[in-house]
Amino acid sequence: MNVPIFSSIQTSEKDGVAMEYGLAGHSDAPVLLLLHAIRNTKMLFAGIIPTLAQHYRVVAVDLRGHGQSTETTVFSFEDIVNDLIGLLDAEALDQVTVVAASFSAVPAQMLAVREPKRIARLILLDGGFYQLTEMPGFDLPSVVQRLSATRFPTVEEAERQFADRYGDGNLPKGWMATELEQKNGGYFGYRLSREAFTAYFRAYATFDKQGLFQSVSCPVLLLLADPSHLPDDEQRAFYREAVDSYKRIVTQAEIHSIPGALHLLMVTHPKETVRKIMAFTRN
Repeated sequence: MNVPIFSSIQTSEKDGVAMEYGLAGHSDAPVLLLLHAIRNTKMLFAGIIPTLAQHYRVVAVDLRGHGQSTETTVFSFEDIVNDLIGLLDAEALDQVTVVAASFSAVPAQMLAVREPKRIARLILLDGGFYQLTEMPGFDLPSVVQRLSATRFPTVEEAERQFADRYGDGNLPKGWMATELEQKNGGYFGYRLSREAFTAYFRAYATFDKQGLFQSVSCPVLLLLADPSHLPDDEQRAFYREAVDSYKRIVTQAEIHSIPGALHLLMVTHPKETVRKIMAFTRN
């Protein structure tokens, strides 16, 4: 992919924590704030940013503990919200649409509740509509152990394995370089620490679902992956019930799915994801 992804890279700092973010698009266009999934970085959206930048001012962040943002020992959804408010202040952003993938869809909704005048819309990409403790088979210690112990011989091999699962999604070579770091023995593992994995998954498992969902007042698009890819009937039943429950509480939410899409739908189905984002923001 030869199209430049970001026009500039900036850093905002709040309470001693620096958060790196990339900018693209026109300075006077409507703003999209892009929040990546856990163990990823702002580069997760690299395949769709050039297209989005033709219509929006794009701000894509590395959430704390990820990518080029400051390493810290404190990880919570409240911390993420505070970091994002610092970014909104630094860029003097009066109103944005937040596009949040997977786990970041929870702090995105928290941000909308904290800053209702600044968050025009929420677009939640296959996340944030349930607690992890509700998910059949979820076990926090085993998930943390698996991700913390993941090793790749090279960044290239990590990207190859990702592409085998999700496709290349127009992602540039080396896009995972800031997501990974070299460990003892020369192998590469996720930069996000075991402590951060534990804290973030615990926050996703225990947040006040009812209280948060009832407090979201802005328009919401919940854009879902294709549930047929889930591993069994129990998972699919959970998924349907969680979506129905979210809609009963967040009554203004629009809910759509992308046929064939996997969890990281901006990678498996970039064109369809962009079309849904554009249609929703132009309503």
